Amino acid sequence: MDAADIERKAGSGERLTREDGIALYGCDDLAWLGGLAHQVRTRHSGDTVYFAAHRSLDVAAGTDVEEAVALATGAAADGSLELRLTTDAGTDWSGLPHTVRELRAALPDGVELSACAMHYGGAGASVDPAACVEQVLRLRELQDETGGFRLFVPLLQDGPRGATGAEVLKTFAVARLLFDNVAHVAADWALHTPQTAQLALQHGADELAGQVADDAGEAGQPADALTREDLLDLIRDTGFRPAERDTRHTVLHAHEGPDPERRETPQPMRV
Repeated sequence: MDAADIERKAGSGERLTREDGIALYGCDDLAWLGGLAHQVRTRHSGDTVYFAAHRSLDVAAGTDVEEAVALATGAAADGSLELRLTTDAGTDWSGLPHTVRELRAALPDGVELSACAMHYGGAGASVDPAACVEQVLRLRELQDETGGFRLFVPLLQDGPRGATGAEVLKTFAVARLLFDNVAHVAADWALHTPQTAQLALQHGADELAGQVADDAGEAGQPADALTREDLLDLIRDTGFRPAERDTRHTVLHAHEGPDPERRETPQPMRV
C-alpha cells in the first residue's frame, strides 16, 4: 500500500480507487486509518455529531417501488421520517438508479432517503474486504447517478456473534474514505456496544443513529432505547458537540459541547 499517495488523495479530496479500498482494509494500523477518516469527517462536520429523534424505516433494496412508497407513507403518518434503503451482497443493482429516482420523487414531503449496506462477519468468519469495498463503490456510483442520499449507515454488528470491534471501526473508516459523495456517515448504536459506537465517531462517523426515547419509560419504546440525555452523554464523552437534526440535516438544536471535567475518551473495547 502506498500510504503517502492515499494520504495525499484523502487530503485533497481526490477519489480513492477500488485498489485503495482493499489496501485500506488490509492495513493493520487502525490508528493511522482512523485518523485519516477522522480528517475527512471533520472536513464535512467539524466537531459536530448529529442525531435525530425521529424513527427510521428499513426497506430492502429489492422492494417494489410502489410498495416502498406505501410503506414510507404509512410510516410517516406514524412518525417515521427516514427511509433507509438497505443493500447486501446479493442485491440486484441494475434497477436501483430507477428505484432511487422514483423514491426521491414520490416520498412524502419531509421523508428522507438514506443508504445502508449490510456487511457480514463474525461467527468464526472475518469480514470479506473485497465484498465490502464493492458494496460501497456501487453505492458511490449510485450516488453519482442519482444524488439520492444524504446519509450512509454501514450495518455490521459487533460482539460475540458478530464482527470484532476492530473490524467494525475499519469498516467505518474505509466507508468514510471511499464514499466521498455522501456528506454523512452514521453508526447505528443499536448494533454496537456504546463504546464501539463512540469509537466509530473517531473513525469517520459523524452521526449516531437509532431510536431515541424522550422518556426511559415511554410507551411503545424498546426496553433498550436510549433517552436523549443518554445520547447526549455518549456524544459529549467522546469529545464532540451534539446537534439534533431534521431529515435534511438542518440543525434544530445545537447542544452544549463536552464537559472538560468528564472523561475525554471512551472505555476500551473488544478487538
